[in-house]
Amino acid sequence: MSFVGPKPSGSAGDIVAALVALGFSLNEARAYHALLLESPATGYEVGIRAQIPRSAVYGVLRRLVSAGAARSIAGSPERFAPAPAPELLALLRRRFDSSTDALADAIRRLDITPSAPDAFSVHGYDRILEEAERLASGATETLVVSGWPREIGRISPELRRAAKRKAYLVVFSHAALPKLPGEIFSYGLAESDVEQFWKHRLIVVADDRRTLIGATEMSEKDSAVVSETAAIAEVAASQVALDITLLGQRRGEDVQGVMAKMLGHRVGRLDSLLPRNDPPPSKGRPQPPKL
Repeated sequence: MSFVGPKPSGSAGDIVAALVALGFSLNEARAYHALLLESPATGYEVGIRAQIPRSAVYGVLRRLVSAGAARSIAGSPERFAPAPAPELLALLRRRFDSSTDALADAIRRLDITPSAPDAFSVHGYDRILEEAERLASGATETLVVSGWPREIGRISPELRRAAKRKAYLVVFSHAALPKLPGEIFSYGLAESDVEQFWKHRLIVVADDRRTLIGATEMSEKDSAVVSETAAIAEVAASQVALDITLLGQRRGEDVQGVMAKMLGHRVGRLDSLLPRNDPPPSKGRPQPPKL
C-alpha cells in the first residue's frame, strides 16, 4: 500500500469530536479516524495522516487495540486496521450499560438520597438544551415551552414524546415553528428577522413546577436557571400566557380555553372576585334606578 497523504473528509471533525466525547483521547480519536480512511496502515502512515508525533503514534495505536477499537496485523512492518464501526459501537454500548448498571448498584448500596437544590445554574448551550430535554421528558400533566425554532427543533423529540404521554403541550414562538403536536402559537416570522430585535431565550415549564429559563445564543456565555420552585414556574408560565394572549388579541383568536388548561385554577379567580368589589360610583355619575 502506498501512502498518499490526508484525504479530505467533511465528517472528520464530527467523528473525532464524538469519539472524544465517549472517552477517547484526541490522538486516539484521530488515529481511529485515520484508520477508517485507509487501512491497513503502518504506525508511520497513521501518524502522518492523523498528525500524531512518530514517538507517540505506536502507543496510541496499541491503546486502541487494547480497547478493541483497532486490530494489529502481524508483519514487518506491523500494520493496523480499525474495528468496524458497527462492532465498535456495539462494544461501547455494552461497556456503557455495564458501567451505568454498576453505578446504579453502588448508589443503591450506599442508601443515601442527597437533597436536591430548589434552583441551580447550568452553563453552556448544549447543557442548557440537555436540561430542557430532561424537564420535558419528565412532564406528565402540562408542558409549556417558549423559544426559537432552532432550540425548539433540538428538543422536539421530547416534546413529541410528552404529547404521546398525554401531557398538555403548549408552545409559543415569535418565529415560524416546525410542525409539532399540541397547542402551537406562532407569529410565523422569519427567525433571522426576529433576531434583529431579540436574543435567543428558552423557557420550559413542566407540570407547573419545574422550570428552565435561559439564554440560548450558542455562546460560551449561555447560562440558565433550573428551578423546582412552584412560584417561579407560575411566573414563567404566566409570561408565556401573556405572549399567547397578545397574539390572540392581534389575530382575533379566542385563547381562553388554552389559558384555562395551561394555568388551571388561576384562570377565572380574579373575574369571580371583581363583581363583589366594584369601585364606588364617582360623584355626579347618574345612578341606576332602584327597582
